[in-house]
Parts: sequence; structure tokens; C-alpha cells
Amino acid sequence: MKIFAITTLACALALPCIAQADEITDAVDEALTAYKDGQLSEAVSQLDYAAGLIRQQKAEAILAVYPDPLSGWSADEPESQSSGGMMMGGGITASRTYRQGDNRINIDLVTDSPMLQSMMAMFNNPSLITMGGGKLIKIQGHKAIFNNQNEDSEIMLIVNGNAMFTLKARGASDDDLKAYGEALNLEAL
Repeated sequence: MKIFAITTLACALALPCIAQADEITDAVDEALTAYKDGQLSEAVSQLDYAAGLIRQQKAEAILAVYPDPLSGWSADEPESQSSGGMMMGGGITASRTYRQGDNRINIDLVTDSPMLQSMMAMFNNPSLITMGGGKLIKIQGHKAIFNNQNEDSEIMLIVNGNAMFTLKARGASDDDLKAYGEALNLEAL
């Protein structure tokens, strides 16, 4: 009788875990089954599907990086998109536009993309930055490149070697642009 009670309790405790299985774990489980059955193409397909679902989840969660509009500003809803390795090297992109009258600040984010490695080389070579008219600054303790040409300003900021922000001001002041950089929620990465 005790064994039956323990078995019943174990099954009851395991039931919520089974019920919480999601599409990602289902796809991984199907990939493992296909792999064990020698169906390698199906295994790859299921793993790619699971990876795509994970990128979609991360793309939605990454929107928390964008700050609320600063005082006197409004903002569009942030947007994100994930792509596999076939498009632009893969990764996640997100963007949000902030407005104050005719002034505009766009903040674009690229993360988890192999293309960021080439940008890292530029950040590590100050002479390349100054040749392009830029200067090194710090945003939240991270190296950034500030550029001001034709009355429009731009900040490029790389965080943790896998996320690049591009902040562009159209008509907005350099101080406003830097304030948005300082307001980014980098913990959301």
C-alpha cells in the first residue's frame, strides 16, 4: 500500500512538469528521437525549429532594454525580429523611435550576430575611429563611438561583445542622445 501511495504521489508531482512541456522542449525531444532513429535531416530540422523558437522568445524579451520616453518625449512601440544564420549572419534586431516635435532619436539593436566581430575590431582601433570623424566616449561604463556630422549625431555602443546599439539623433541635441544611451536598461540583455 505504501508503494502505491508513493508511486501515486510521484506521478501527481510529475504531472505539472509534463503539462508544462512547451514547443521548444517538444522540438528538442523530437530531434533526439529522430537522431536515435537515424533520421538526421529531421533531427536537424527540429533543432533548427527549437533554436528559432528560442530566438523569438529572446527577441520579445529584449524589448525591455528600451527606456520609457524621457520627459517631453513620446515613443513608438519597440519592435524586434529574430533571424537565422541565413539572413545578415543571424541574430536578433530591435528598434524604437522617440519623438519630441520634429526631433527624433532612433535606437537600433543587433545582438547575437556573428557580424558584430568586425565591429569589435573597429572599437579596438582608435585610429580608425578618429579617421572617420568619431571620438570615443563612455556610456554606462562601456566604450562607445560618438559621431556628429551634418547636424545629426550618432552613438555606436557595443555591450558584452554581443550587442550593438546604434543611437541616431535627427534634430535632437547631443545631450538628449547621450541621455537615451544612459537610460538604456542594459541588464535586460
